[in-house]
Amino acid sequence: MARLTSASFICELPLQATPADERELLIRLDCARQIYNACLGTSLRRLAQLRESRAYKVACQLPKGPRGSEAAQKRKQAFADANEAVGFREYDLHSWAKQFGQTWLATNRLDSLTVQKIASRAFQAVEQYAFKRRGKPRFKSKGQFDSVEGKTNTSGILWRANTVKWLDLELPAIIPPDDPVIAHGLSCRTKFARIVRRKLGQRNRFYVQLVCEGQPYRKPQHTLGEGVVGLDLGPSNIAIVTEKSATLEKFCAELDNRQPALRKLQRKLDRQRRANNPANFNADGTIKPGKQEWHNSHRYLDTRAQLADLQRKQAAHRKSLHNRLVNRVLVLGNVINLEKISYRAFQRQFGRSVGFRGPGTFVARLRRKAGNAGAEVHEFDTRSTRLSQVCLCGAIAKKPLSLRWHACACGVGPVQRDLFSAWLARYVVSNRLDAGQAQAAWPGMDSFLRTASGQIEPAMGQGPLPNRLLDGQSRSSVHSGWGVSEACHGALPAVARKLVSQPEPPAFMPGE
Repeated sequence: MARLTSASFICELPLQATPADERELLIRLDCARQIYNACLGTSLRRLAQLRESRAYKVACQLPKGPRGSEAAQKRKQAFADANEAVGFREYDLHSWAKQFGQTWLATNRLDSLTVQKIASRAFQAVEQYAFKRRGKPRFKSKGQFDSVEGKTNTSGILWRANTVKWLDLELPAIIPPDDPVIAHGLSCRTKFARIVRRKLGQRNRFYVQLVCEGQPYRKPQHTLGEGVVGLDLGPSNIAIVTEKSATLEKFCAELDNRQPALRKLQRKLDRQRRANNPANFNADGTIKPGKQEWHNSHRYLDTRAQLADLQRKQAAHRKSLHNRLVNRVLVLGNVINLEKISYRAFQRQFGRSVGFRGPGTFVARLRRKAGNAGAEVHEFDTRSTRLSQVCLCGAIAKKPLSLRWHACACGVGPVQRDLFSAWLARYVVSNRLDAGQAQAAWPGMDSFLRTASGQIEPAMGQGPLPNRLLDGQSRSSVHSGWGVSEACHGALPAVARKLVSQPEPPAFMPGE
């Protein structure tokens, strides 16, 4: 990805490609793939050399110190010197990749700027792996490299007069008439262009992504609201609370409709693979260890293409639902508060649901679109707030995931747990819950949140509780939490204790 210094957005247009153009583009993408693999292998080798070098080990032993301090600067310089010694820098890889300009891979196929961007892409993947921000990057097999981009709009891949010009290729764009989004993108200065290949079924479609300078077009119906919005985002549910509204809904619920078709194709693909390669499987159905030779029939390839196309449609649908929900949130307010969640931990505990609904991707889109609209997104630390455990009366009580309702002997509740956490998020300032502000606002929100909790759909596993569950209970000084701690449990009425000890079905389960 490009490192941009000013505000930018992407304007995407489909390209008109003849069969001859498509053949040439596929050849160039495969050349780019081979260069990428070569750069990736070189970067991984240099990273291994770096980690084995004495200078790197000495740098690791230096004290970190606070940011900007002399110790931090000394440590940073030590790592920079170690990187330079083995050539583990982006521009060192650019210099190494120059050799491809004299080979058949790049001659009359790829320009020098495109080769540099391919090298940067490989280096950045290894750099993320070195900092443990991503897993180890994989080499691309044939047909898996789908995009190339330039560095500027003055050389290499050019955008001129609604046409992409790349060496001897000219690909006119299909521009829809009367589209304000496209018209806005074309009116802005183009920084550089990117050519993208997408597989629609078993056919290839090519697009140009113009990286334009400025802010993206904002539709009139997506006006930015005023006020603070509290979010509580889980693997499968999302709670949204403002001063005047509160909702709890299943996150990307519309995606569920595609799951039966996906599972059917996955089972069919597995049966075909086993029928084509019986010698590669043990008697218990597991794959034999070691390298195996796999034979794929035409029907297997057709099924795989159908599955890939359905997954592509699902990803596009998920992106559309994310954007729609982001726009809804921004209409409600211009300050969004939510917990800073470790989505890696989410993946370990709720891998299927996280991969299916993509909560981390939603938050990334929320930050990006909020920044473009002039809104603020504040993500606070869960360790200092503990909104699902903390109580206005001062104590902290841990609650299992199966307990979806919050009830306290101090008079708060019953209210749905996620809604309550989202409401508390509105009063988090500088990673701390402003208890005084929350206490002052609670009398007006008590009945409001109870009403919202009573409107939860039963299909979400959040069975309704009686509206006056805790009426008549003591409001004595039971120092407990906004969950039912042991101290609160003894002060609750019998009906409340029964519901607490036998909670409703959980909203989500590990592995969902």
